[in-house]
Amino acid sequence: MTQRTLFNLAPSFTNRSVKAVTFQGKLDLPIHRWYRLTPSFSPKLAGDIAEEFSLTGKDFCLDPFSGVGTVPLCMKYRGIPSCSVEINPYLHFVGTVKTRTYPGLEAAKNVFHDFGAAAKRELAKLPDERHAQAWLTENVAFVPTLHNIHRWWNSGNLMQLVLLRKLLLSDPAETVYQDLLKMGLLAILIPVSNAKHNHVSLTFADKPLPMVDVGAVLQQKYVEMLDDLRAVANLPSANAVVYRGNSKSLTSTLPKNLEVSAIITSPPYPNRFSYARETRPHLFFFGFIEDAEAVGQLETDAIGGTWGKATSVLSAGIEPKCEIVASLLKPYLTGIDTNGGLMAHYVTKYFNDIYDHAHEVAKVCRNGARLAYVIGNSKFYGYPLPSDEILANLFQHFGFKLDRIDKMRKRQSKAGLYEAVVFMTRE
Repeated sequence: MTQRTLFNLAPSFTNRSVKAVTFQGKLDLPIHRWYRLTPSFSPKLAGDIAEEFSLTGKDFCLDPFSGVGTVPLCMKYRGIPSCSVEINPYLHFVGTVKTRTYPGLEAAKNVFHDFGAAAKRELAKLPDERHAQAWLTENVAFVPTLHNIHRWWNSGNLMQLVLLRKLLLSDPAETVYQDLLKMGLLAILIPVSNAKHNHVSLTFADKPLPMVDVGAVLQQKYVEMLDDLRAVANLPSANAVVYRGNSKSLTSTLPKNLEVSAIITSPPYPNRFSYARETRPHLFFFGFIEDAEAVGQLETDAIGGTWGKATSVLSAGIEPKCEIVASLLKPYLTGIDTNGGLMAHYVTKYFNDIYDHAHEVAKVCRNGARLAYVIGNSKFYGYPLPSDEILANLFQHFGFKLDRIDKMRKRQSKAGLYEAVVFMTRE
């Protein structure tokens, strides 16, 4: 089935490399590399868009889908004031820690050194792997309340992680430096787990990871983080703030009278990826979320949502919220619905949410504001869905002019899938 095309494409952001579009572009960049989130985009892409818009220190840039804080971090060291909004409490923490300005490198060095020494000393006292489960039972109060936790880590690795968690929780000082320590520990949860980044979403290895020296892995992460802080210490920087909130209610999250002159962002793609599921162990590790019910609510409140509680919401049926959404989706929902009503409801909820988001964006953007939305199209049961074009149409309803849509690269998961950047201007 051939995808409908509504707009002509301009060439300036086309045929980009994987590294120039995806998370791979941040794996060797200071601070950006502190935490891997596969469905995040490249700092080079954010920087290139900033240049395309000719942004300066007189502008103000917003990212309503902050993720791991890529955009505000890029803008910070370009001297462009910015802020972002993130609904996931763990990702909000990541973005906040990465975009902070730390007042003293020597203080950070001392914190890393002191905790590293204490961790090494206490880890050496742990029993061998044969007695790990008994140790965990004795220290159950410090084990995160993550369902089926042994699916994520074997007993030996979990024992080490729980000890490190216990050490950090026993420190009463709530400082920016303690957040750095937590960030490092959270960043290694997956590398020392049974989960793998073999796909966009985490999967579990056929063979569990054997017991490793978790303390050594963490120490290496702290060395990397300190090196990164040194690398940016003398760079000019602008203010960057990450707000906790929902992109569908920006006006109740952002400061009053904020005038946004540019938006650089990448909303969740309509591909059923679950950020709540992807970050579930992190959410529970330091109590960023209360319980499984709260995780389900987080998934339901986010754009789209097809996991946990969100599935039951979709099963009950979702109707287009207005005629605009209904007319834009009509050519595509029939085929999707024939093969599975749940996915048709998912697509409907997704664009209902994007409609609400566009309405809020219109309230915070000043006239002439430039927008760049990085988004991928989708395919359901062989039926393509031009997410980029539908998004552009919804924004046009709220007074945004479509400048162009650039298809940046083909995605490898299915034939006909691509990532695009939608350029718009607030009229």
